Amino acid sequence: MLSVDVAHGVDAGMFVRDYHPSARGTPIVYLHGLAGHGLVFEGVALHPRLAAHRHVVPDLPGHGRSIPAPRPAPLTAFADHFARWLGGRFGERVALVGHGLGGTIATFVAERHPHLVRAVVDVDGPKTAGDCASFRPAAELNLTDLGSAGISALRDAVRRASRGEPATEDPGRVPCDARLLHAWARELATLAEEGSLAWRLSRLSVPALFVTGSRGGASARSLERLAEARVVVAEMPDAGPSPFVDRPGEFAAILSDFLRFQS
Repeated sequence: MLSVDVAHGVDAGMFVRDYHPSARGTPIVYLHGLAGHGLVFEGVALHPRLAAHRHVVPDLPGHGRSIPAPRPAPLTAFADHFARWLGGRFGERVALVGHGLGGTIATFVAERHPHLVRAVVDVDGPKTAGDCASFRPAAELNLTDLGSAGISALRDAVRRASRGEPATEDPGRVPCDARLLHAWARELATLAEEGSLAWRLSRLSVPALFVTGSRGGASARSLERLAEARVVVAEMPDAGPSPFVDRPGEFAAILSDFLRFQS
């Protein structure tokens, strides 16, 4: 059985997995999607194509092993908090890889703190209203329902709609704080409906790449908006909205090639 060079612990209120911590390539920091967890990226973090890189994979606040959650904060405020964590943990700029919610947070971190970021890879982060199907039920939930049994079903529905969530150390369900799920889903839906996220990604001062699966990834309108904004898009055939889970080898190759050109 192959040994895995990985450390883990709690840092800044997040459970963090650190793969290949002594690797000398550009560190890659991953941000998972809403109602998700960091283990979805393990197949990529352990792929031989990316063995030269350190891979740091937190469970975001209120998700996975990062429970309990703090009081919900706006995504820009969390991006600032995450940037402070990056600045304290790394002595160099990092590449940010974000899925869904994580892609939006990565964009905000690079937008507001570009000195900490070498590149951004946004994986199916919502760009228009057509990308909101997986989290719109959480956004529309009445706050009085947050304590009911229905919130568990809602968390599971968000994960099923997002797809690609593998079994974890808890094969039942991945914990996600209900109040945080509701707040961040509402904010994501509002941002997507405003339609400015593709332009914000294109205007970053660091290189940016958008990756989507051909089956159930970004909506046609979002792909049009990304093209209008001249964002580079890599579409992965035969992959769903979690392409790094469906085809980790191909995703690792895309990520490796993109980072090589940024070094």
